Amino acid sequence: MNCHQVLSGACNSGDQCFAVGSVEGIPFTAYAAGCNIVILASNFERVQIIPGAIHGYIRISSLDCSTDTGKIAAAYGAEVCIFEPTPLIHTASTTHGLEYRWVQTGKLVADGPITALSWNLEGTRLLTGGRILQLWHQASLYQDDSQPSSGVTFQIGGDKDEKPKQADDEEPLYYTFIYVAHPRAVTHLSWRKTSKYMPK
Repeated sequence: MNCHQVLSGACNSGDQCFAVGSVEGIPFTAYAAGCNIVILASNFERVQIIPGAIHGYIRISSLDCSTDTGKIAAAYGAEVCIFEPTPLIHTASTTHGLEYRWVQTGKLVADGPITALSWNLEGTRLLTGGRILQLWHQASLYQDDSQPSSGVTFQIGGDKDEKPKQADDEEPLYYTFIYVAHPRAVTHLSWRKTSKYMPK
């Protein structure tokens, strides 16, 4: 039996306190219950509870899961803690197949209290929203500018190209915006591929 209470508690109020993610194609649900994070398998069997005691019993205001990497980001006021799944080595087989434990691998401190979080589609960048929007990504492991940080390179070319174009993943990102009127305050963030009908 786990060393946690039997009932894990109700989800915090608001649309930003629960999310669905997946690890290697296995879906899971995570939700904030007070200051704790509860992780459930697709059959709603409890997999893990991450206690809020280690974060000073601060109520979680927002939570999001990556649908690709299984990372969980949780906002405790102005701090965001990142949890990543690690495979369990010696376990009895479970009915849900989600044989992972989430461990904290990072912490971000934003410029103010956070009310919305959103992972990008690949789980490599995190958008935080509160008084201001902030975009976070993992810092480069290498200091040498001649070598890409992850070693990932993209070759772009077509049938008629004599020499393919090459770009590494460290190209700077530039964002623009289009003002869209809303009938009320924006309370949610999400990443999507741009529609072909969206003006460029």
